This record gives sequence, structure tokens and C-alpha cells, in this order.
Amino acid sequence: MSPADPVAERLRAALTRRVGGFFHNVRKDPGVACQVCAGPATEVVCGKCAGHRDEFGDRLANQVAILAYARGYAPGLHQSAHHVREYKSIPPAEKCAEDLAMMILAATYIHWRCIAGQGSGEAWDSVTFVPSKSRPGPEHPVAELARNVALCNGSKNRFRLHLGVGIDAPKRTIVPDRFSVPESALDRVAGKRILLVDDTWTTGGTVQSAAVALHDAGASQVTALCVARWCRHDWSDHRQLLDSCTAPYDAFVCPVQSPSCTVAASGTGI
Repeated sequence: MSPADPVAERLRAALTRRVGGFFHNVRKDPGVACQVCAGPATEVVCGKCAGHRDEFGDRLANQVAILAYARGYAPGLHQSAHHVREYKSIPPAEKCAEDLAMMILAATYIHWRCIAGQGSGEAWDSVTFVPSKSRPGPEHPVAELARNVALCNGSKNRFRLHLGVGIDAPKRTIVPDRFSVPESALDRVAGKRILLVDDTWTTGGTVQSAAVALHDAGASQVTALCVARWCRHDWSDHRQLLDSCTAPYDAFVCPVQSPSCTVAASGTGI
């Protein structure tokens, strides 16, 4: 991103118009929101993420970037929750799918240095997504989100995780064998920096299970990129956090260094 980058400006304006009325950027303020999952926390990280780290250590995602909050279990159906549900309905809601894909594109175009999470000036080596048990292949809409990642050199840098023997374990727990890296993809994983895409973070169980599988297959770094952090309107701490976010979704707000970063401020990205 260069100063007054017209592509970034157009993406920002389009997203503000399309989703700014119901999506809001996540917070990662210490003592307010967890530095990993952006859920409510009175410490640097919430209890759940701290427990994950105690159990799985460096096998978890090295970095987690979440773009916006989804307000679940609100009276009626909040539009943010509608979007993350209906984009993957059968058939999918076309506008919902387009909006989420545009959010992924904009984030990886504008904030790729922060999302990549390292200082070498290079982005990710490979891109994959968290597969669904019901639709694990490329036909699932989350695969389309991964296909909208910027800075990925076509199909040769993309691969699919397979379902593992632990796929039937409870969804909200981290299970190292929930997913597996196929032998055909090992050359795109071993020693590589992986961008792992998913639509929604609820407890982190499935996303972090995929990160563990990637690290166990030799990945040098795994960054998890999720469109939405699912929070519950009917839980007081979640509702308080959600109610504190009132500004329309802004693609220039960094999902890693919330609320801003030097890339968005100075135009030193692509």
C-alpha cells in the first residue's frame, strides 16, 4: 500500500458502505479484550486462551488476526450474525459471501505486513483454510474466502487440510488430530509460513486444532486470520465489549495492532 493507494481507498470505502452499519473492528486493548481472541478479558489474555497456551504452547497459532465482531444471540438476528451464518447457507447468500470475501481481500492487501507477523518484509508462503466436516472440500464458502487472500501466487501456494481421526471430537476443544496435512502438501508446509483462514472464531477450538496440525507437520509459523469473533449478546461481559464498539467497520484499522499501525498511517505496505 502506497500513500493514497487508490485500491486500498476503494476497498475501504466499499466496505464502509457495505458492512459499516453492522460490523465493528475488534479491540485488543489490554485489560479490556484478549490479545489472542479479542473476547472480553481483564488480563492480557482471557482464561480460555491462557489455558490453550498452557496445554499446547508453541503448537498454537503464532498470531491471530480477527477482523470484526459478530453479535450472536441478540434479540432478533443481528445483521453481523446473519452475515457469518448465511454466507455459508445452501445456496449461500450472495451479498454476505461477497462482503466477507472483500473483508479478507482488504485486510491481506492493506495489513499484510502485520498479519504476516515477522520483520523480513515477506508475506506468507502458503494459504489454507479450516475445513468443515460437512463440506471439507473446495466447495465450502470458507475456501472462497481463502481464495481471496492477497499476495498468494495462484494455486501452487494453496493446499487443503484433510479431516483427521479426531474430527468427531467436541468442536470447542483443541484436538491435535482433528485435521491432518496430506502428504501431497508437505512441501508447502514444512519450514513454511502459513496463513490459515476461517470465517468465525467462537472458542478457538477448530482454528487452533488446525494450527496444531500445521505445526506438527513442520510449519515454521502459522497465522490464523478470521473474519469474525462470535460474541454473545446475552452474556453481560460480551455485551459490554460489543457495546463499546460503535465506529463503523474500517478496513484501515489494523486487526493485529488495534486500533492502528504504521502501515495504515504512513502507507508503507504494498
